Amino acid sequence: MTGSSLLKAHPLSIALLFVRTFFSPSTHRALARYLGTVMRDFFFLQFAVKFGLKTIPVLPVDHELDRRVPFTPSKVHLYLDFVAFWIRPALFVIRRFGWKRSAPILRSFLETIEDCYRSAASIYRFRMTTTKRPAYYKGPFLTIHLFDPHYLCVPSLHVIVVVLAYTFYRRIFEELKLDEEERKELGRQLYEGAVAITETVLLIKQHSVNCIPAALYTIGCITPKDVYPMECVRFIEDLFRHSTEVLPEDAKQIRQHIEDMYEQLLLEGCHDSDWRSPLYRWLASR
Repeated sequence: MTGSSLLKAHPLSIALLFVRTFFSPSTHRALARYLGTVMRDFFFLQFAVKFGLKTIPVLPVDHELDRRVPFTPSKVHLYLDFVAFWIRPALFVIRRFGWKRSAPILRSFLETIEDCYRSAASIYRFRMTTTKRPAYYKGPFLTIHLFDPHYLCVPSLHVIVVVLAYTFYRRIFEELKLDEEERKELGRQLYEGAVAITETVLLIKQHSVNCIPAALYTIGCITPKDVYPMECVRFIEDLFRHSTEVLPEDAKQIRQHIEDMYEQLLLEGCHDSDWRSPLYRWLASR
């Protein structure tokens, strides 16, 4: 899971990595571009629509299967772990191989995640999407409701980021020639963490079952060598596989819906010159 031993990191270490990355000549530009894109294409974009500064249709993308997933507030901390989730393996690489060798890897990841935000925003600017979420404001939920107008559901950036993190670093661990046993253990921890965080987007009602296949299709188009169809199918088949919150029969139907929609987007995308076209059509049909 995300707090497992090999990838454990103190919050202060995570904060210090941001500082070092910002002031390092080798990574400064990549971090600045990433943070700028997050502000422009996630926060500013949503609030511009919320306050009437931009006019973009906001569509509901709820599905009847969403009701089969119980609202589980206790999962919010795991949901909010998605940023630290990709920072911990970066810290692991830095500690093991030093800054000089690790900086290009971190820069590559920052450039890729920035591309993910820009690509997702190109969908959001066509249609924004929302789901029903409970009027629950205890603890971290108040912050979520204040800073997330909840207009950027399809595709889910939460899912995109965690899938990017586990597939990117799985490849990096292999390229760095880590011991096979250690590499497999690190890969397992990251994979299981990504599955668990993806489940939380439904458990705390920040997304619909429709948002997950759209995210898998999107990240697969951005990083096709790391996120290929069979990898996505494997990932889908493990969602709620060991859940104590969702009934087994409901989990099976949810997985089937996600897989069907993912395959539909994938097949349509094979015949389009623009990978976004299947998502545009799906949104236009709502």
